[in-house]
Amino acid sequence: MAEIALKALGAGPPVATAGSDPAAEPTVADVWAECDLGFVLLLHRRDDGYFAEEVYYSLRGRDDGAEEGWAACDHLSGGLLGFDPEDATSREEVLAGHAMAIVTESESMVYTGRSVEKEGDELLRVVELLVSAEADVLEIENLTRPSQYRRSLSSALALLVLLPGDRIRVRAARSTRSGCIPVGEVIELSHPPDPAMRGDWL
Repeated sequence: MAEIALKALGAGPPVATAGSDPAAEPTVADVWAECDLGFVLLLHRRDDGYFAEEVYYSLRGRDDGAEEGWAACDHLSGGLLGFDPEDATSREEVLAGHAMAIVTESESMVYTGRSVEKEGDELLRVVELLVSAEADVLEIENLTRPSQYRRSLSSALALLVLLPGDRIRVRAARSTRSGCIPVGEVIELSHPPDPAMRGDWL
């Protein structure tokens, strides 16, 4: 799965494809990349028939002195998902009438190279959202490091990664020829700042 994640980072944001079958092999649900830090969310069906998710991460150009490209991916987290995100009935049961729902979240120490005090390690928050079939994009606003952008959804699951101190607002939306129509409510996510951290993202 680490090789699949590495190829996904090299290919950039995934594109929605019909007929992808996690029962045949793990599929890329989403990719999150910011500067030299990249994360990949993989979905697969276990031997017992249940779906599970795995998150891998990598740094760009920091493997054995490499100047370009992503280093070999490391496994960050994973576990039983408990539902089929592509099944409409299962999806609606989890969403319970909402446009988005947090299905898993975790905090992990990851080497980012930003924190001198902690030898480059930082505690990051990783969140996975299940998104309604009515939406095909996420509108994301970072309130800490001011920025606004849209991410196309390639699957029912979306991966969000928060650096220490980040506070973001997320809204599901449906794209049209003239822009985007909001779908449902806004979710606000935050990650407490690291008091040892100094400076901005490099």
